[in-house]
Amino acid sequence: MRVSPFLLAARVVCTAFALILATTFIQQSAHGQAISMTGGSIQGTVTDPNGAILQGAKITIASEETGYSKALTSDSAGFYSLGPLNPGRYTITVDAPGFQQMVVKTTVSVGVVSSGNVKLQVGGSGVTIEVSAGDVQINTEQIGVAGTVSQEQIDTLPINGRNILDIAQIQPGVVLQSGQSFDPTKTGYSAIGVNGQNGRTTRILLDGQDISDETVGTLLFNVPSGGIGEFQLNRSTQDVSGEVTSTGQVLMVSKSGSNRFHGNAFYLFQDARAGFAGINGESGDAAPFQRNQFGGYVGGPILKDRLFFFGGAERNKQMDQSPVGVPNEFFTDIYNRWPQVPDPFKDTTSIGRLDWAGPWGVHFFARAAYSNNAGFGSGQPPYGVFQNQDNVPSLVGGADFTTHNVTHSVRFGYLKFINNINNGTEQLGNSIYNPSTALGVPFELYGSLDAGGNYLSPQNTYQSSKSFRYDGTWTKGGHNIKFGGEISRILEGGFAAFFDTMLSRVETSVSSTELAQCASSNPIGGIDGNGQCLGDPMYGWKNYEFILGNGNGSFSEKPGFGLPGGAFQSWRLASYVGDTWKVRPYLTLVAGVRWSVDTDRANQDLPTVTCGQVDADLQFDGCDSAHASTPLFDFFGPGLGLGKRTNQPWANLGPQAGFAFSPGAHKYVIRGGAGIFYESNLFNNQSNARAQNTPAEFPGFADGAIHYYNQTLSLPGYAIGIQGLSSGGDPCTPGTDADCKSWANIFNMSVADATLLVSKLDAKYKTASAKPQPNTSFIGFANGDALQAMSAYAGPYKTPYSIQLNAGVQYELRQGLVVNVDYIHNATLRVPLTVDTNHTGAARTLNKAAAANAIAATLDACGADSIDGAIANGCTIDDFAANGLTDGNEYLGGYPASAYGIPAEFGSAFPGTNTNVGAGNFILPEGKSAYDALQVVLQQQNQHPLPGIVSSNAQISYNFSKVTTNSKGGSNQFFGGYGAWNNDCTSCIMGRNGQDYTQMLSLATSFTVKYGPQISLVGHFFSAAPSDLTTPTSGITPTGGETTAAGIFKSDLNGDGTTGDLMPGTDPGDYMHRIKGKGLGRLIDNWNSHYAGKVTPAGQALIDAGLITADQLYKLGGVTQQLLPLQSKTPIQNPATRTFDAAFRYPIGYLKRFREGLVLTPSVTVYNAFNMANYGAFSGLADTTTSQDSLQASGYLNGYNDIPHLYQNRTLRGTGNGTYDQGGPRTMEFSLRLDF
Repeated sequence: MRVSPFLLAARVVCTAFALILATTFIQQSAHGQAISMTGGSIQGTVTDPNGAILQGAKITIASEETGYSKALTSDSAGFYSLGPLNPGRYTITVDAPGFQQMVVKTTVSVGVVSSGNVKLQVGGSGVTIEVSAGDVQINTEQIGVAGTVSQEQIDTLPINGRNILDIAQIQPGVVLQSGQSFDPTKTGYSAIGVNGQNGRTTRILLDGQDISDETVGTLLFNVPSGGIGEFQLNRSTQDVSGEVTSTGQVLMVSKSGSNRFHGNAFYLFQDARAGFAGINGESGDAAPFQRNQFGGYVGGPILKDRLFFFGGAERNKQMDQSPVGVPNEFFTDIYNRWPQVPDPFKDTTSIGRLDWAGPWGVHFFARAAYSNNAGFGSGQPPYGVFQNQDNVPSLVGGADFTTHNVTHSVRFGYLKFINNINNGTEQLGNSIYNPSTALGVPFELYGSLDAGGNYLSPQNTYQSSKSFRYDGTWTKGGHNIKFGGEISRILEGGFAAFFDTMLSRVETSVSSTELAQCASSNPIGGIDGNGQCLGDPMYGWKNYEFILGNGNGSFSEKPGFGLPGGAFQSWRLASYVGDTWKVRPYLTLVAGVRWSVDTDRANQDLPTVTCGQVDADLQFDGCDSAHASTPLFDFFGPGLGLGKRTNQPWANLGPQAGFAFSPGAHKYVIRGGAGIFYESNLFNNQSNARAQNTPAEFPGFADGAIHYYNQTLSLPGYAIGIQGLSSGGDPCTPGTDADCKSWANIFNMSVADATLLVSKLDAKYKTASAKPQPNTSFIGFANGDALQAMSAYAGPYKTPYSIQLNAGVQYELRQGLVVNVDYIHNATLRVPLTVDTNHTGAARTLNKAAAANAIAATLDACGADSIDGAIANGCTIDDFAANGLTDGNEYLGGYPASAYGIPAEFGSAFPGTNTNVGAGNFILPEGKSAYDALQVVLQQQNQHPLPGIVSSNAQISYNFSKVTTNSKGGSNQFFGGYGAWNNDCTSCIMGRNGQDYTQMLSLATSFTVKYGPQISLVGHFFSAAPSDLTTPTSGITPTGGETTAAGIFKSDLNGDGTTGDLMPGTDPGDYMHRIKGKGLGRLIDNWNSHYAGKVTPAGQALIDAGLITADQLYKLGGVTQQLLPLQSKTPIQNPATRTFDAAFRYPIGYLKRFREGLVLTPSVTVYNAFNMANYGAFSGLADTTTSQDSLQASGYLNGYNDIPHLYQNRTLRGTGNGTYDQGGPRTMEFSLRLDF
């Protein structure tokens, strides 16, 4: 009988756990310690004044806040340990015969082993010595690099929008990001990128429950900062018990109740008018913005020393408006009438927790949280708006207990993410320009002006997770053995009906789309002297393009969440075992191994596609009915194993080892660690790659598009192309059917009239698509993806992982003042990279017959009998490309010639290695990146550190780093679909990614002045991010014609078939590093003098075949193109990030006479106090086709750098989506808080 891999793995895990538990239960002389995801621990060694081990010392660990107390005895190695413990303050009391009693005050933090090393002094037992370890201590027990954000820092430091992730930036190497940059479903969210990587894969846990979004990344709900006690951020070599991640991990812990009733209520207010924050000194530029936040929390005992509660809620009500600027000069009247787009945001979060000190020493806890938010996002700015709504309930509970001297920690969790994306313009009504209302049909205007319904809606995304986790420890003779594991059932589903709202394109850059006469008697902007109304996008212009969606949005054939399709299921399994060996009181060795697997994250449940599933019209020699069982994917790249069923990795073993050396008085520790850590694969990656791998019927997404220069519209599901439309919107044949308009006639109508007609076809298309039908995305169907692989998974899939190394030192300069210096290296391998294994467009794949036919067809169309004659008649390389003299992606959209019913010799001139199939874009484990950093952290927390200062805490973090990758996705490398810089040699080109901030400095301090205010300051200063410098894909021919097509002849310098190659002599991200300032001008001059006007490998292939000459290619524009020289003496520099926030609070303590702890605190916080301007990154090099308007407005690196305010205002960061406002203009916040 065949056993499934899952059942086999489950049996292995269960057996391993049983053996470990059975072994520990029979031990009689051991005690346990655990670090759970919800707490920390205390461990140490008891010695005499000479450092000799003391066995049998009596240790009592107690918490005054909850009445908790636990008695222990040091073992034969003088060692003791206890955990997991809730974060907080604890007292360690140590007694031994003949020695003075020692009482140590210490602090336990989440994920941290707090040192409990005690050196007893000889003396009578009646003498007690009391010391305080301080709130900031060195860590003598752990090998990794992590930082803890304390409750005091959360409560006192300025946090804009009470965004808990914002404060994580005080740790080195951490960058706050906008969630909307990930996906529309993350509108209103933030993320944190760690160590040069995008925040998609930063793992975030709350009370041991993973709250990470498994679909697109970051977290599932905005965590209420008032409910968080503290959190830890792991940056390198996390504990062996940690979750699956190769980047960073955040461990948050909710607050819990105590024996004293305590809580707070607060109100915060922001308004743009109160910040005196004009942009570039012009106060009128600031868009309206107002935020109201309010809430409260309370905790205390239900039964003293036994049962405690904590709970509360907060709400953010934000009214924001985004200025539209003047992105297109023709539509100024529209911008003047609707100068701003409303962007309201509402977010309500609540949290509740119970802690019970139960019988037999068992600690039980349960936590519930609920989040509801609604925000608006601009998928197509300025007026193409969607509304995002989320509802997220979550529950987690567990118990910590000891049996037979083994410590156990058990956690159960459940959460569900419910997301809806709707048409935002309908919600905003008349406050936004919406042309679909005037026409009475749903559509979105896009192109030179975006307005109307949003093509991203409607969408629904769901995620549910049921999880169980166990952590155990057993300590014996200086060995602290930890073991455990987890099992989670993760479900994802939903639909995304892209283009459900039909897109109708207006394009002002194409002069031929101007209407000679205005089609309205009362247009926006009026009618000019020529009878035109170019200020009205609906009646002054002809249509440029239509895109129609079928109204379906499933990306999977599996039903789920009440939908007929779109579901994905995965099991997450993990187990681990590790040993922390206290070799000596001053030396700790750590070793462990973690096994983990995520099932079915790359469509492993689907069998490989075979030739027997391919339509007969597409079959070819070797892949036909006689070879029905032959894997189709093998024809895209023989010898690569593409035709095998997608691999399901089961052997993801991640070992780790390290040491911590702390001699003498334990004032410093030298530590080092190394380990292998595996990454997960986002559901979104496999959902985008699934439909083409299965012929199953399901309501899958499909769309079709037609441009003004096309004669036929192909819609998935229609057997033949649509050549024209009747007045009722039915397909018809022009010249045959009486009531029939050809597409040429339709594209001669105004945008409004053409849209009304095509909308009728759009409605019929959606109605027809609602019926069950074959999957129009299947790679084997002629009316599907037709032998083109579009980012598909195949046999070689492997789980990404990182090799992490760290070495550093912690030194306690004095009590409460600690400095950390660490070197971190993180090499990430097997990153998903999209590679065209058929090498479409590569110079070596020239099909001479196809190239000759393309030339002949072009000569005929140009009315010439030779290439020289075509040049004389004004034809360019674009004309030749339109007939096939280019790569297969540009000419046939990546499909093979057979998909169009034509032989290969009439297809593309550069079709790829195998002309029987199209582009072979497969997701392969060939990506990699490397991160190297020096990280320095200085922490201080003291009472009365200086005269006149009651208390203070401060942290200074510095990060000096470099991060490189071979992925064009850069820091976003774990989001599938990105390719390499060289398709023929994916590892040959590596360079800096877009999140490579070489130097990052963060400052955070809060101090209370005697008889005065509490002052808090936070500053972030990041050096400029890099930019890539690429070759131009457009240009002007010697005869003055503009050429924008056939990029392989202009910018494919290495002949691999990809265009937009890097400038010679540069690597990715070189601008602002190896090249900056006037060096950019020299680079451009060198290109124009020595490289422009040259033949690329693709062009050389045509020359070698005798089809064309170098001189003819030059005259046609089929050579490398010129760049514009610098337009200013000093080129545009990529911007640095600079922010400085300040908060001033004045606690009013007179209320304490009514109740102890009753304090009313008014405060004023100024975000970006000095109103330092922060700009979006500039990028791109202007070529000879770039207009003057674009040069002045778009921020090209070689564009104008001396036009006051023009491009600067357009790229200035404003208030972000939701609470994200990194580097935004100055705002002032007024608040009032009551603590009791």
